Amino acid sequence: MIEPKKEKILIINLKEGHKEAFQNLFEEYGKRIFVFARGYLKSSEEAEEVVQEVFIKIWNIRSSINTELSFKSFLFKITYNYIRELFLKKSRENSYKHEILSLTVDFDNRTEERIDYHSLLERVEKLIDELPPRQKEVIILKKKQGLPVKEIATLLDISPRTVEKHLSEALKYLKRELSEEHIAGLLFFSLFLNQKNK
Repeated sequence: MIEPKKEKILIINLKEGHKEAFQNLFEEYGKRIFVFARGYLKSSEEAEEVVQEVFIKIWNIRSSINTELSFKSFLFKITYNYIRELFLKKSRENSYKHEILSLTVDFDNRTEERIDYHSLLERVEKLIDELPPRQKEVIILKKKQGLPVKEIATLLDISPRTVEKHLSEALKYLKRELSEEHIAGLLFFSLFLNQKNK
């Protein structure tokens, strides 16, 4: 634990761009941020990413750090905000995968079948990665980023009709692949989407 006076000197040095001060603060707080992040994320790998991103940000904004305020509170606020953004990003990504599933999977009455939904979302992501480059671009821009067809056409320098063709082909491929794997019992996704839309 660094004494308050020593920490303040380190922060002043950090503001002036001293890498040794940055290293000392990293050694003091890095592990604590890791434990804090892992408690939320339940993943050591993601917690390590949080530590890296937080300290990259600290270095980039070092000149604006207020030495009169608690550095620890400042650091953990940045950490918390980054974790929150990570959760929001995951939520958006899963929402986009749920939408693709609702478009590509035929719902049936075999609701008693149990499915690992997390694995199913990962399978959708893997199938998207296997699409031809242009189809992958189009489906991500349309379904993940929510861009309209005309905007995608302008961005990719192709016609709106070509965008629609790529989108249609991509969804056909996903539907075919998911159907061949005999994925059933997906009433959950229909209910999930209906709840979100209310």
